[in-house]
Amino acid sequence: MGDDTIFAIDHDGMTVEIAAMGASVKTLSPRGASHSMILGLAANDYGLSNTGYIGASVGRFANRIARGRFTVDGETYSLPVNDGLNHLHGGPRGFSHRVWSLSSRTDRDVVLTLHSPAGEEGYPGALDATARFKILSGEEFEIVYEAITDAPTLANLTAHLYFNLDGAGDALGHRLSVAADDYLPVDDSLIPTGTLAPVAQTPFDFRGLRPLADRPAVLDHNFCLASTRHGAPHPAAWLEASASGWALELATTEPGLQVYDGAKLDGSQSDAAGRPIQAHAGLALEPQVWPDSPNHPSFPSAILRPGEIYRTISRYRFILHS
Repeated sequence: MGDDTIFAIDHDGMTVEIAAMGASVKTLSPRGASHSMILGLAANDYGLSNTGYIGASVGRFANRIARGRFTVDGETYSLPVNDGLNHLHGGPRGFSHRVWSLSSRTDRDVVLTLHSPAGEEGYPGALDATARFKILSGEEFEIVYEAITDAPTLANLTAHLYFNLDGAGDALGHRLSVAADDYLPVDDSLIPTGTLAPVAQTPFDFRGLRPLADRPAVLDHNFCLASTRHGAPHPAAWLEASASGWALELATTEPGLQVYDGAKLDGSQSDAAGRPIQAHAGLALEPQVWPDSPNHPSFPSAILRPGEIYRTISRYRFILHS
């Protein structure tokens, strides 16, 4: 299986393409759509050249760990830093930059696996991860991540999908709501300060539909959800585009949703048609454990121990609302 291997699935009118490199979702077109709902790259542009993590599965730890250091059971570990002084998305050779192996495939789902040896990118313990991409219906798509380990370690995977429900242009004309009463304030390097803040009466209040053009000056923050890690996915966000009439409902089992407006996309990457991907070309919605959680005992834990199974479910339902 080469670095540019693509698996296509087609069921009930929905079509999806999955790249083996980074277990990346390349295209996602629900029934009735004439375009993909997410940003995608040419097949050979995933991996190390995918600096924006477009469509990729990121891990072992999605988001940031301050100064690349954390402690588990009294032992401190150092990770490579690749975002200023911080560790981001599993490091410079995290899961988004690895070729995943095919485990199984049908007309409606693809299951990919990845073995991460102990010590890879500084993480303790070997981790065996599974990513399952499944078409549930012509309108709904599901991503399930699972992992096991042979020693205490961190596990926090997410799909780094950028949504543009119009299929072109920027996403600033979209409207967003997030089912969160609190968010995590961050410092200048986007590391949480350690406190939760109510969204009420702040620019981060997306409890009602708001246009993305009316976003905070910096929007790359974790919104605190009501986690159902051991239950069914709960509604987390609603995104709608007035131009195309398409809407997305995102449900997840995860305790957090990182919302990133794509401000740092700078045209250095191009889509499959060769068009530069510019700032705000898509909105990233990343279900995950809270950023820097290993360094904040009051945050939801990302520690995985031998005998446990890490499992996260996210569902994406598309609706043509006009």
